[in-house]
Order: sequence, then C-alpha cells, then structure tokens
Amino acid sequence: MRIPRLYVPGHYQPEQSVELSEEQAHYLMRVLRLRAEHPLEIFDGQGQQASARLIPVSKKQASARIEALSAVDRESPLTTTLVQSVSKGDRMDYSLQKAVELGVTAIQPVLTEHSMVRLSDDKAEKRRRQWQAIVIHACEQCGRAHVPEVRPLKTYQAWLNALPADAETTNLPGLVLDPRATHTLSDLTPPAPQQPLCFLIGPEGGLSTAEIDQAVEKGLKAIALGPRVLRTETAGVALLAAMQTLWGDFAR
Repeated sequence: MRIPRLYVPGHYQPEQSVELSEEQAHYLMRVLRLRAEHPLEIFDGQGQQASARLIPVSKKQASARIEALSAVDRESPLTTTLVQSVSKGDRMDYSLQKAVELGVTAIQPVLTEHSMVRLSDDKAEKRRRQWQAIVIHACEQCGRAHVPEVRPLKTYQAWLNALPADAETTNLPGLVLDPRATHTLSDLTPPAPQQPLCFLIGPEGGLSTAEIDQAVEKGLKAIALGPRVLRTETAGVALLAAMQTLWGDFAR
C-alpha cells in the first residue's frame, strides 16, 4: 500500500492533528482518492518525521493525526553548498532536484556573466520560492527529513565578495569546474567531517575565464571533471555524485 509522504512544518506531538495545506488536501483526497484514516508520513524539514492518518475536514480541507514520532537521519556526511549559475527553465529545476536527491545541504543561486536569465528583485524572490518548492518535493520523494535552503539570488560578484578575504587561510574549501584545470577530485585532500564545502557551477555558456580566475583568487580549487564538456544541469549532479563516491554516502 502506497504511503504518501508530505512536508508539514511545525513541532509535532503524539496524537496531535496538524493542518494540511489546501493543495495537499486536494492531492490526497481528489487526485489519489484516499479515504479517512489512510496512513501518511509527514516530516517537518528539521529532521523529525511522524506516522500519521488522514482526517478529512471538508471537501477542501484535511489534517493529519500523528500516531508516532521518529528521528530520521538520511543526510550526507558531507556539508555541501551548490553555487549554481541560474539556467533557463527546466535545466535549473533538474539541477536542484537531483542535487537534493544526492544530499546537498544548501543551494545558492547566482547570476554570472553568461547567465541567460535576468530577474528583477520581485521576480527573483518569486523564482526562489518556486525553487524551494522543487526542493521540498524532492525531499518528499527521496525520503529526506531535512529540507535544504534555497538562498536568495545573488550576483556572482556579491557572492564572491561575501567569501572571506583569503579563503585559503580560513580553510574554507571550495571547488570550481574549469576545463583548463590540471587537477581532478582524486588529487584533493578529503574535507574534514562537517567541514563546509561549496562548489561553483556555470550556466549554459559556462563561467568566463575572469570568473574562474576570481574564484581561484578567493581560494576555490579549480578542477576538471573528465575530458568532455558537461551541460550545466549535468555538471553539478556529476560533481556531487563523484564527491559522494569518494568522501560521502557512497563511500560508507
């Protein structure tokens, strides 16, 4: 029997009834056609999960009655931030969805020189909320109980300026993909446990030479990821999977 899994923020208590959104209620009762008392699994985005039962309230409203609580740890041992240059349409959506499935900790969208998308402040916040919804749905699907944050959109220079003045001396590890690089992941020292690691991915047209050089000056390590040019929606996923293989989930 299929047990739907839903993100419902809040602090859970046994026997508590938590209100579901109208969208969630519609999905459960109209799309899936579930009846009262059907089992559910809900999580709060902070690591807490609960077994629950569907309680219809009206045609458009429903709640979940909590039966049992559990702490869920399906997080990667790596603390990673995907710094993703904004790409068009479903390319960006794919990058975020797959990064969440592969255990990314946070996502920082940036606008780079060759980004094909330009957004006003209002549209940028609307897009960020859309991206956060994609991240939530990915967590529902893959079983994570922590929801990675999609941070507010920044220009490349604003993101770069927010890094420490000398990232190497502050031991902030970071990676940037560069087809000219002579180093690969296997050349690097594994990050210490819980040590933050960011990785910068360019847009459809790639990062400019100046942007890569600026990242390296800030202490990020330039690496090559094989002899072929990867698309923007492939590069971040491939790099994160490789890091999980060498140092994270897949190496356990």
